[in-house]
Amino acid sequence: MNFEPQIPEWGTEDFKKHQDKLFEYHEWLKNTAIKTGLISKKTDQFIWDEFIIHSLYFAKLIKKFKNISECEIIDLGTGAGIPGIPISIVNKTNVSLVDNKQKRIYELERLVKILNLNNAKPIKKMQNNSKRGKNSIIVMRCYVSTSNILKTLEKKQLKDNNLIIFVSSSSKSSEIFNTMFHVKQEKFLINKNNFRYIDVITDM
Repeated sequence: MNFEPQIPEWGTEDFKKHQDKLFEYHEWLKNTAIKTGLISKKTDQFIWDEFIIHSLYFAKLIKKFKNISECEIIDLGTGAGIPGIPISIVNKTNVSLVDNKQKRIYELERLVKILNLNNAKPIKKMQNNSKRGKNSIIVMRCYVSTSNILKTLEKKQLKDNNLIIFVSSSSKSSEIFNTMFHVKQEKFLINKNNFRYIDVITDM
C-alpha cells in the first residue's frame, strides 16, 4: 500500500507549514505509540488519515467557531494525544491533554519534549479553574458518557458567559445532546473520496 501523506485542500493554507512536525508525530505514533500500546497496530496511511488529518479538522472547526487565542482547549480521553497534539502543533493556544492513565501521561510528557510543544500539557485529571475568564473548547475522539460530561461541566463551575464547544467524532453524541445542546454536524473529506462526520455541540 502506497503512503500518501497529503494535506487536504481545506487545510493547505493553515497547516502546510506545520507538515514537518506533523510527520514527526506520525513517526512517533507508528513506532512508540504502537510499541507502548497507546494505539493498536495500524498502517501508515491509516495513522495519517484517521489520526492526524482527522485531528486537523478538529483544529479547523475550532478556528471556525471561535477565536482560539481566547479559549482554553481540553482534549478529554487523549490517549496518544489524539486530537490534542495535532491541534497544539498548528496553533499557539494552550491545550490540556487529559487522560486517566498515568502511563499515557508519562509517554505524552516525553512526546511534548520531543516535539518541543510548549503549549501542550498532559494532565491526569481535570483541574477546577472556575475563576478563569476564558471560554472552553472540549474535544473528544473517544465516546464519553452523558454523566461524565455533566460531571465535567459541574467541576468547572461554568459561568453564564463561558461557552463550551464539544467537538466529537462519536455519532452518538448528537443523540445524547440534542435536548440539551445545539448540535451541528460537519462533513469533511479526509483522503480522496473518504468522507467523515464530526458533531459540533455547543451549550445554549
